[in-house]
Amino acid sequence: MNYSVKKTLSSCKGKIANHPASDTFFNYQFLSNLQKSGCVGKDTGWDPKYFVHQNDSVIPFYEKHNSQGEFVFDYSWANAYFRYGMRYYPKIVLSVPFTPVVGNRIFCDDNGSGSVALAEFKKFINKEDFSSIHALYVSNDQREIFTENGFIERFDCNFKWKNDQYDTFDDYLGKLKSRYRKNIQKERSSIISEGITFNLIEKPSQEIWEEFYLFYALTYVRRGQQPYLNLNFFKQIKESGTSILFAELGGEKIAAALFFLSEDTLYGRYWGAKVDIDFLHFETCYYQGIDLAIQKKAKFFDPGIQGQHKLKRGFEPVLNRSFHWIKNEEFKKAITSFCVEEAQHINKYYLGAKKSLPFKNE
Repeated sequence: MNYSVKKTLSSCKGKIANHPASDTFFNYQFLSNLQKSGCVGKDTGWDPKYFVHQNDSVIPFYEKHNSQGEFVFDYSWANAYFRYGMRYYPKIVLSVPFTPVVGNRIFCDDNGSGSVALAEFKKFINKEDFSSIHALYVSNDQREIFTENGFIERFDCNFKWKNDQYDTFDDYLGKLKSRYRKNIQKERSSIISEGITFNLIEKPSQEIWEEFYLFYALTYVRRGQQPYLNLNFFKQIKESGTSILFAELGGEKIAAALFFLSEDTLYGRYWGAKVDIDFLHFETCYYQGIDLAIQKKAKFFDPGIQGQHKLKRGFEPVLNRSFHWIKNEEFKKAITSFCVEEAQHINKYYLGAKKSLPFKNE
């Protein structure tokens, strides 16, 4: 047999160490933290396993019995299966759980070894009781691996801020058309007039993580949900590029956001607030993030998925991809047609969004 299937990431740590990932989330430490903290596991909806090919490629995959925490929505596909008396779940997902960021989905030396491993992985899944494989937010570097193996390509459009070698936030504002610049200045002035200040903590203590977690959890509690991530997960984070930003009013912390810094991108995640103040979300999650990206000389700032409102604040549209392998041939044809038609709408939206950017015509 050309492969083995492991239940713990530590059992294939040596092989993963030979294939370092450059992104902040698809790496041994982050994925291991998710499993060790109990955020993923059989009872969480994300049952982790690890497909290890003899060429040393490793494919982390998750058995899913729902579509929660994925951010690439396939509920209509699941409903179609149900209407025809077929089971969509369990399915297989290749992703970083609860974290919709673009990155690699296979640890491999090169696309050739990754493609061979994925072909074997498909054969393995085809023998098991799964309807499909879904690789979410796949990097351009690994696109070829999935297209070569007959996966259906699906597009989505999100927004990122690009750093045009700015030295200050005002340099950035100077690139915007007057009405957009004035709108941002108005929003930021409103926060200042409230007396709100911000405190960035670059090496959080265990106590600080506990304070942050209360804000993170509050976001889910207000929606009647359990948080996807638990406190133990956050306490295990040891990346030097991780910073917690607190918004404070009268000496009291009122909101928080978490930032991850990679080689060229700042990521903003896990916002939470205990008060409802106009523009607090925009300032904490977007403008403070832009400030930090400029300070750290990051090329990009990724504040999270979705959000048309980001466009007029200078976040530019970007296309990202997911890839889907469907076992049933009839559903494969239907889902392929769906994705082709959807891609036309996404591309139209993307082109329209690019024309709507708030920058001056220079």
